[in-house]
Amino acid sequence: MKRAVSILLAAAMAAGLTACGGSGSSAPETTKATEAAKSSEAPAAAGSEAASEQAPASSGETVKVEYWHTMTGANETAINAVVQKFNDTVGKEKGITVECIFQGDDINEKLKTLYQAKDTANFPDCAMIVNAGIPSIKDYEQIVPVEDMYASGKDISVKKEDLLPNTARASSYQDKMISMPFNASAILLYYNKDMFKEVGLDPENPPATIAEMADCITKLMQKDDKGQVTRYGLNVAVRRYQMANWIGMQGEYNFFGDNEGGRAGLMSKVTFGEDGTLMNYLTEWEKVVKTGGYKEVEDNINEEFSMQLFGMAVMSSARIGKITSLVGDSFDWGTAYLPKVNADDKGGVAVGGSGTVMFNRGNQDVVDASWIFTQYLSSPEAQYDFCSATGYIPVNSQTYELDQMKTFLEENDKFAVACDELRNSNPNVQEPFDIINWEIDAIIRDNMELFGSGQQDIQTTHDNIVNDCNDKLSNYVRANQ
Repeated sequence: MKRAVSILLAAAMAAGLTACGGSGSSAPETTKATEAAKSSEAPAAAGSEAASEQAPASSGETVKVEYWHTMTGANETAINAVVQKFNDTVGKEKGITVECIFQGDDINEKLKTLYQAKDTANFPDCAMIVNAGIPSIKDYEQIVPVEDMYASGKDISVKKEDLLPNTARASSYQDKMISMPFNASAILLYYNKDMFKEVGLDPENPPATIAEMADCITKLMQKDDKGQVTRYGLNVAVRRYQMANWIGMQGEYNFFGDNEGGRAGLMSKVTFGEDGTLMNYLTEWEKVVKTGGYKEVEDNINEEFSMQLFGMAVMSSARIGKITSLVGDSFDWGTAYLPKVNADDKGGVAVGGSGTVMFNRGNQDVVDASWIFTQYLSSPEAQYDFCSATGYIPVNSQTYELDQMKTFLEENDKFAVACDELRNSNPNVQEPFDIINWEIDAIIRDNMELFGSGQQDIQTTHDNIVNDCNDKLSNYVRANQ
C-alpha cells in the first residue's frame, strides 16, 4: 500500500511541476509568479466607478464568484476538483457557484494593468497570489484584507489560530493578513542514499550543517584520471530564495532587510551585511566551494539528480513528485532539513507558496460568498484533498489531525520531512518583501555563481551583494517616496 500511494503522489506531483517553478531552478513554485510581479508600489488609488456593473444578487439567486489561479497540469486538475467539491457541497447549500479560471503565472501583472486602468469591473472576486507578490498589490483599494474579514466575525469557518503561524505571517504585512494561506512549500536537501552507503556515509544521518555537507561533498565527488570531476557532491544555484533561507535561519531567526525584511514597512536596505549574517554564511559556504565538488549552476537539476551526476541537491519540496517519477526504483534517496549555517541555529526555513486574495467589485453579497469560498480552500478537508494530490504542504494545523492525513504522511516519508521542517520553523523566517525582488535575485545569483566557481573572493562577493542590493533598494525608495 505504501508503494502504491507513493507512486500515485509522484505521478500527480510530477505532472504538475510546471506550476512549481519548472525543471531548471530550485526556487520554489513562487518564482515565476514573483518575477511576473515586477511592479512598483501601488499607484494612486484607482477609481471604482466600473464596480457598479457587478449587480447585487436578488434573494434566492445563486451568487457567482470568479476565482483566478496559476496552476497547470495535475495541480490544475487538483484545484478544479477542490472547487467542484465546494460547488457540490458548501456552495450548493449556500447558493454560491465558483468559476475557476486559469490565468497563467502573471496574475500580479494583470491586476496591475486593471488597477492602473481603474477597471474594477474586470478584477476577479478572489485570486491565487504568490506571497512575494503581496507588496505590489497590498494598497489596491479593491482588496478585502483577510484580517478585516476575521475582525468582522462574519461566517467564520476556519479559525485564524488554526493556520500555521509561519504561513499566516507569510500572508501578512504589518501584522495584518492580506491573503489567506493556501499552498505552501519548503526548501530541502535531497540526497542519494545509495551513494552515501558507497562512500561510507550514513544514509540515515544526512548533513545537518553546511560544514558537514562540505565533508560529504569531498567523499561523494569523483574525478577521472585527468582530474576532471565526473560526479559532483552537490548541485544548487544560490539565489535570493536560497540565501533568504540561510540568512533567516541564523540564531533564533534573522531578517534579510530593515523593517523586518519589509514586513513591518518598506524595505529600504539589506541588513545581512551590517549584522554579519551574510559573512557567516559565505564563510561556511566557502568550505563547500573549496571541495572542488560543488556545481554552482543548475542546468537540468531534476534529471541530473536522477542520473546520479551528483549526490546531493538543494531544491523545493515541490519537486518531490518529479524526482520520485524520474528516479523510480533505480536508487534509494531521501530528503532532509536544509543544512544549517551554524550548528546552534534555530530559525528553520521560509515559507514558499501562495495565498487567496479577495477583491471587492461593488457587491457585498459576492464579497461574503468569496469569504466563504476562501476559507473553504484553507479548511482541513480541502487542504488534505489538494495537498495529497499535489505535494504542497497543508497550511491548516487541523489537517494534520485527520486520520487520512496521518496515514498519508506515514506512507510518504519524504513529504513528511518537508511538513515537519516547515512546522518546526520560526514564523519570523520569511522571504523578504523586497518589492524589486527580481533585481535582488539577479545580484545574488551573479555574485554567488562567481564565488562558487572560484572566480571571486569572499570579501568581494560580500561587498558586491550588500552594496549592489542597497543601491537598487535606495534608488527604488527615492523614486517612490
